[in-house]
Amino acid sequence: MQIAVMLGGLYFLYRVFGHGRRVKNSGAPGFAPVRPGEANGSWNAVVTADGKHPNFSGQRGHVRIENGWLGFHEENATAPTWIVPTNQIRGGCNTFLAMSEVWLESPLTGRINLTVSHEHINVLVDNDFKDHRERGYAVAFLTMLGRDGAQVSF
Repeated sequence: MQIAVMLGGLYFLYRVFGHGRRVKNSGAPGFAPVRPGEANGSWNAVVTADGKHPNFSGQRGHVRIENGWLGFHEENATAPTWIVPTNQIRGGCNTFLAMSEVWLESPLTGRINLTVSHEHINVLVDNDFKDHRERGYAVAFLTMLGRDGAQVSF
């Protein structure tokens, strides 16, 4: 019994600390394989229309902030889904009760919600520890977006 508990604990630590802590390169134009993180502004993302549930209607892919532009590239697409100048974007953090951490609004996209993360974003299974970390990723994302000219509120 003790061995099973110990093995279960080790597996839990592996999943929490060692699983999926990187942004996968999409291999698409505009998303060159560079080191992920705040330095280059790349995040895994789920984008949903305002009021929609991210697990059922969200578009999964990557967002990237670079040279005054914010782009979203849906998984397995050959071209970016949309690209918006950051000076045309307003954004902020959603409440803790919202399904996505960030809201954005621009003339091209309308109002959308995003979940951003440097880790894999869960589809159907929720993880409270990861949700807390995704709040931190959202703040980093909005901070970088604000530095690039967007109107950001926390």
